[in-house]
Amino acid sequence: MIVRTPIRGANGSILTNTIRPDRAPANSFPYLNYDSRPPTAAVKTVPMRTFLFLFMVATLGLSGFAAWFFFGGPEDDPARKRHNALVAKIANVQSRAETGDLTAQFEVGKLYRSASPETRDFALAFEWFTKAAGKGHVGAQYNLGGMYASGEYVRQDYFRAVEWYRLAANLGHHLGAQFSLGDLYFRGQGVPNNYAEALGWYTKAATQGHSVAQYRLGVMYSEGWVEGFDAIRAYKWFTLALRGQDRITAFDATLDARAGLSHVAAKMNENQIKRAEEAVANWLAKR
Repeated sequence: MIVRTPIRGANGSILTNTIRPDRAPANSFPYLNYDSRPPTAAVKTVPMRTFLFLFMVATLGLSGFAAWFFFGGPEDDPARKRHNALVAKIANVQSRAETGDLTAQFEVGKLYRSASPETRDFALAFEWFTKAAGKGHVGAQYNLGGMYASGEYVRQDYFRAVEWYRLAANLGHHLGAQFSLGDLYFRGQGVPNNYAEALGWYTKAATQGHSVAQYRLGVMYSEGWVEGFDAIRAYKWFTLALRGQDRITAFDATLDARAGLSHVAAKMNENQIKRAEEAVANWLAKR
């Protein structure tokens, strides 16, 4: 059986969704708890097959099965071991975070935001990210921007998302924040729609290797949304984006760098393609 055990949050509040295996309380199995009924009534309501089953378990020594049946899984169950390890990790990192360790504050925030469902706690994630972000941790600033943009724990607020993304993008050159800020300009969320601003932020992220930003640049140059149609740049960015198509698909399965590359290549002559491939080679050589 997995029983909730409180761990204190940063403000002293009890974290009720951090759990560990332990001895179950007496009322965990109401069908075996006779305290609230007369002894005679309890005996009458227990079927003979229950005693036979327990006798078989004891006789055959099916301790592993019994542990799973009554206590939520045997001690050596892989899933249970992983869960226990995660809980222990959170407790360890949080203890360091409570001493003021900036990196630990960010790390425990990540664990609470993205850990397994049993230990996920957006409220505590927000709390720890806020502490770290206030001290200038760009990863925490980026995560706060993400929580405001998606409405995790807090009310969705693109204006606040822009503020946090901009801090991380400008001060820490965080490529995720640069891309996300570009996306908000591209979509006009929290800021006026501005393709030129979007292009600038996408370029910063793409230069650092952000695959989706590279794809976005390919689209913008192939469609001429800012500086007019530029086949060579579009070809270059689509080609680079192809190297991270798996990450692009994970972000949005409808985005296909190969299709974009084929589309723009069909409009190019041999000389343009040669120049574009040289641009790709030069970019990769500088990495």
